[in-house]
This record gives sequence, structure tokens and C-alpha cells, in this order.
Amino acid sequence: MSKSQVTVRLEKGQLARAQRALGAKTVTEAIEKALALATEKAAHDAILRKYSSVGRKHSFADR
Repeated sequence: MSKSQVTVRLEKGQLARAQRALGAKTVTEAIEKALALATEKAAHDAILRKYSSVGRKHSFADR
């Protein structure tokens, strides 16, 4: 998979905390892991919405 080079401005303390929390040795690794977690969570949330009635228009009607 090809990679893109980007320039970002991040708060140093937040980046350091994220690296520790994610077990990342580099900034690139921390960002890649954070993006993977974000996309995994989005997929998980979509599955929950699909298979549960929570959040639907008439979720609590007639209960």
C-alpha cells in the first residue's frame, strides 16, 4: 500500500501520551495505530447500529 507524506501540527504532550498508550515507538507508528483504531471503531459502531434498535427513529415506541 502506498503511503502519503503529510505535515501535521500536534501538541507534544498529547502525542507523547498517545505513543505510550498505543505502544508506538515513532510518531508515524502512533498515527497509523490511531487511524487503525478510529476506522475499526467506526466499523464496529456501524455493525452495532445495523443490528440494534438503539438510535433508530422509533426505538422506544410501544415499549
